[in-house]
Amino acid sequence: MTDWTAPAPGPWQQDSAHTPVSQAASMADIYPAGFNRGFSETFARYGVLLDRLAMATVNGFTYHQPQPFDMPGPDGPLSEEQIGAEFGRRLELAAMVFETKLWRQDLEQWDNEAKPNSIDRHRSLGDVDFAALDNEQLADHVRRVVENTSEMVYQHHRFNMAAMLPVGDFALQASGMTGRPPEPMLAALDGYSPVSGIMPDDMRAAIDKIRSNPAAVELCAGDGDPQDRLMSLRALVPEVDDYVRSVGFRLVDGFDVTNPTVAECPDLILGKFFVALDATPGDARARADQFAAELRTEVPHEQQVIFDELLHEARTMYRLRDERGLYSDMSAIGLVRWALLEVGRRAESDGRLEDADLALDANIDEAIAMIGGGGPSTEVLSQRRARRLELTSEGAPRFLGPPPPAPPPADQLPAPLARLMSAIGFLIEGILGQMDAPAGEDGVVIGIPASAGTTEGTARLILSTEDLMALEPGEIVVAPTTGEAFNAMLHLIGGIVTDHGSFACHAGIIAREMGFPAVVGTIDATSRIASGDILKLDGSTGEVHIIG
Repeated sequence: MTDWTAPAPGPWQQDSAHTPVSQAASMADIYPAGFNRGFSETFARYGVLLDRLAMATVNGFTYHQPQPFDMPGPDGPLSEEQIGAEFGRRLELAAMVFETKLWRQDLEQWDNEAKPNSIDRHRSLGDVDFAALDNEQLADHVRRVVENTSEMVYQHHRFNMAAMLPVGDFALQASGMTGRPPEPMLAALDGYSPVSGIMPDDMRAAIDKIRSNPAAVELCAGDGDPQDRLMSLRALVPEVDDYVRSVGFRLVDGFDVTNPTVAECPDLILGKFFVALDATPGDARARADQFAAELRTEVPHEQQVIFDELLHEARTMYRLRDERGLYSDMSAIGLVRWALLEVGRRAESDGRLEDADLALDANIDEAIAMIGGGGPSTEVLSQRRARRLELTSEGAPRFLGPPPPAPPPADQLPAPLARLMSAIGFLIEGILGQMDAPAGEDGVVIGIPASAGTTEGTARLILSTEDLMALEPGEIVVAPTTGEAFNAMLHLIGGIVTDHGSFACHAGIIAREMGFPAVVGTIDATSRIASGDILKLDGSTGEVHIIG
């Protein structure tokens, strides 16, 4: 029987939006420390009344707990004087944040230091020739990519407040000005995060060259082995080769070494190029501008200047939400995957493993031991993998420990803190939330509205990359969650339904970017809907009707 004891006292909630599956053992070695460090730093910098959104791993699943700033520390409980002084300090910070637009400093640091340094570092680590490394050098490389990943996890999460605060603040403030619900306000930001759309900036040079070369276009759209076509395209268009080398180590989805990297999915790369060739990237932004103009007419005249400023700040910072992951831990974890696979290939070559992929279920110490001829056996790693897959199939409890208490009313806080805490709470719920329990009678699945509109079409259940590649035009994707891999198939998707996530999750973002409906956070869509079912999807009400 699986032990689901909470990792520490108090309530814990599973992060099903980012990690809906049981992850490999190495992730428990790498991820929590950087995650917790990053959250603690960004919360303290902005004056949040939390020490951090703590992370712990239970049976491979990620759980979170909001931990208040006045929790007892290593030296015991804080005194009333200490709590009062820290509250006062955070109140001053919260007021300063809005006065100075502190997030702009973070964006400047991201653009000028963190992002370019990460790109260079990952490109260098990705160019390592494993064939040229002896065993000792490979062990050193494993240590380097693991250390880099821990730092990249920290980097991702130390920019959390800069990415979330202006966006959540705009949604709530605009809601108050117009009387509309806050969730749909995010549609005013569509198109303002190029990395989240069909044609990210790092693809533009390659796309421009492909468009001017009929042979290159044919390679993107043609038949034949995807690996052969991509190799030919890289030889024909140097900009394509540069793009693949720059992103090939990036995970196509999620934050686990068991997920493939971009370079391992040539069909997805070609699919992204093919979609981008006919894309009109300005469409999403045009819809957002039209929606924002409509909203502005509903804002009282004396508040319109404030509305414009809030919208400008949210749009300016919006891209940071996805850039943090793509250029930080999604790239770094992909490099760990490559290193572990090399460890597995050597162990398989020596007859110590039956399958190189089994190394992905080793923890870091075990992987290094395997390089030296030790480490776990095929039997041990096979059993571990089988258990991981079994846990994924069974799923994890949404909550561990006692029931979570209701958050304290923000209106009891001083104005700057109330504004800050409300904005962050709103957006965290928009990313991590889902339905409390499955809903809907026979033939109806209920979820969270994420992208308005209605459509009818055939369901395509997607539980793997192979399922995604079988997608036919106009089909409605039904998946546990979505990630970057789905961006290569956007031209085929008629709508999206997910088990996990809320209105600010990846599925909601790409659906609004493309203008098709989405219902998310249903909990059980993938167990109630089968490929081939005919669905009527309403992204405005959150209803999915199985009509045939």
